This record gives sequence, C-alpha cells and structure tokens, in this order.
Amino acid sequence: MLEPSYRPKELEERVRAYWDQNDIRRRVEEREDQREVVGYVEGPPTLNGEPHIGHVRGRFYKDLWFRYATLSGKKVIFRGGWDTQGLPVELQAAKELGITGEKHELVKIGMEKLVEKAKEMIKTYHASWISSDRLLGLMMDHEKDYWTYHDEYIEREWQILKAAWEEGLLGESYRVVGYCPHCQTALSHSEVSSEYELLEDPSLYYKAKLRDHRNRYIILWTTMPFTLITDIMVGANPDAKYSIVGVGDEEWVIASNRVTDLMKELGIEDYRVEGEVLGIDLKGKRYYYPLAEEVPKQAELDEKFKT
Repeated sequence: MLEPSYRPKELEERVRAYWDQNDIRRRVEEREDQREVVGYVEGPPTLNGEPHIGHVRGRFYKDLWFRYATLSGKKVIFRGGWDTQGLPVELQAAKELGITGEKHELVKIGMEKLVEKAKEMIKTYHASWISSDRLLGLMMDHEKDYWTYHDEYIEREWQILKAAWEEGLLGESYRVVGYCPHCQTALSHSEVSSEYELLEDPSLYYKAKLRDHRNRYIILWTTMPFTLITDIMVGANPDAKYSIVGVGDEEWVIASNRVTDLMKELGIEDYRVEGEVLGIDLKGKRYYYPLAEEVPKQAELDEKFKT
C-alpha cells in the first residue's frame, strides 16, 4: 500500500536504519554465490576540507560500479582511504593556525604544533566525510579504511620503493619541475596542469611616432593594453630585421617576418616595403608618448625623461 504522502528524508532514514540493523554491507560482502574476487583501491580524497559536489559525483560513480559488480556475482573489496599528508593538508592546517605556512613561521611555532593541528583537523573532516557517505547511502567499508599517515602505510611504501630499487626499476636524472616560492617546495605535474588552460587575452596594435622622422611610426603589439598609460620604452631584437613599410603617406616599422600576416590581419592591401633595418639600428631612437591627448600629465613626464 502506498503512503498518502511522500517524505523522502523519512524514507531515507528508514532504509539506512534497515541497512544498519541487518548489517547489509557485510552480508553482501560475504555472499556465498560470489565467484570472482575484484580488488578496489580508493583514490583517496584529501582531508583538508568538506566534500563538495565534485566529490559526491565521483563517489556515486564508484558506488554504482560496486553495486553493478556485486549484482554480477563478483566479490568486491570496497574499502575507503584517506589522503592525510602532503601540501594541501599542511596549508589548511597552517591556515587554521593563523599563519601563512612560510618556513620562518613554521620554525617559530614548531613543526610539532603543525603536525598536531593537522591530525586534529583531518579527524574533524573525516567525521564530515563519513556523515556525507552515510547520507548518500554508499556501501563503502569504512571500518577497514587506510590512512596515509599511519606507520604501516608508510612502511609499506618504503618496502615497495626498496623492492623497485633492488630490481633496477629506479634511476637518477635531472628534470625541470614547477616550484612554488611561497610553499618552498616542488609542485607535482597534476598541481600545475590542473590549473592550466588556454585563454584569449585582449591584444591590440598601436603606433608610436618616432621623433626624428616626420611620418615614421613603430608598429607595436601588446597583450597588456592596460600598461600603455605608463609604458616608457619599446623593446626590439637587435639581430632581427625590421621593414620600413609605406602605408599611405606614413612609414611603418614592422618586424620583417610579420609584414605579410599583419597587413592581411589589418585588411591593408595597398602597401610597399621601402627598406629594411636591423633591430640594433633602432637603439636610442625616441618616440612620442602615444596617449598624450588622453593622459596629458604623463605626456609632461615624457618630456622630462627620454622615451
């Protein structure tokens, strides 16, 4: 018989209570009709914060896989794990201690205090994760979780590392890695690449008129137009070739290998290459501040200093 009203939270609590009272997870794990044993290693979440929607989605997928494998007659060792060491935990512990985590601060308060804070913190966040997993109805076996800071886990890592060394699987070489000056440590590939993405930056071309020519301009390109107000110099490759290009009654100084593409990009078909100079020939040339009308005060400074 259907109930007259649907109260999902009450139903969820009844289901969870039924699972707990009848020890459903253990009984599923010990079913006699299970044939193939399937191992599972939890890619452990880091205990430096509360679980967010991304974590929830991932844990749903894992639990669905467990249920499907179990219904397929397989015995799955579905145990959890917790990442309790490393930079994310250290930074969060330092934050909760009210410090930035820089080396001189850690020396001042003592590493023991930071370690104790980290242990206290991960236990707090662990309780939150367990509560969330229970609300989600996950079948994960948390009684046999592994913790990366436990001695037996660390010892096992050293055993594996030693075996790899003895079998000649380890080598020594040099490699360039990302480095965080604030944390004073190397960054893993995932820590660098996870934040990397291609962006479209605003860019523009503009002209700067040379002082020693009546109608000659240097054509400049920048991805940081917001710096134009206070820019005071122009850089040129001393060994590169720069073309003198006639456009109307003006002469533009453009990097020779960019003339064709630039004119096409600007939609200019009527132009002529009148000469060529090296970048070193531009050394010491002065130009007029291009935003003199828009920023008159900067133009005044321009007259006092060489640009």
